[in-house]
Amino acid sequence: MPGNLASSSPSGVLPQSLSTAFAETRLYPLLSNQYHDGTSERVIIQDGVNAPSSLRTWRQSKRLTSAALITLRNFFESKAGGLPFYFYNPYEPQVGHAIGSNYDATGVSTQGRHPVYFLTQEWQETTDIGRTVTNIEMREIA
Repeated sequence: MPGNLASSSPSGVLPQSLSTAFAETRLYPLLSNQYHDGTSERVIIQDGVNAPSSLRTWRQSKRLTSAALITLRNFFESKAGGLPFYFYNPYEPQVGHAIGSNYDATGVSTQGRHPVYFLTQEWQETTDIGRTVTNIEMREIA
């Protein structure tokens, strides 16, 4: 269709580093209708087969060495403007494997891999003694 933009496919993988704080949230989009008598009707939007779909968001705080900070900042700047990339959720390894063992720098493995983009478009960091703290937030692409 004229005027529509095709979404770009994810390229690159978020560099692996430890997080001092890791939070995952889920958003379930819904349709809502408010009636004149004050009642409302709400339905979770289904993703095709009857399974409710959610949009996930991840927030991470990282305390990084200068080398790891430069790597992450360069990656962040290369994905400015909402360009998609892959993120490996460390809490989704194969059964019986250690947390974080599913990371694949090439992006080939699908175990725990999610196409995401950075929610915030401005880089923020705070420097402590010997390490720098930064916060990143990513949202899953539906």
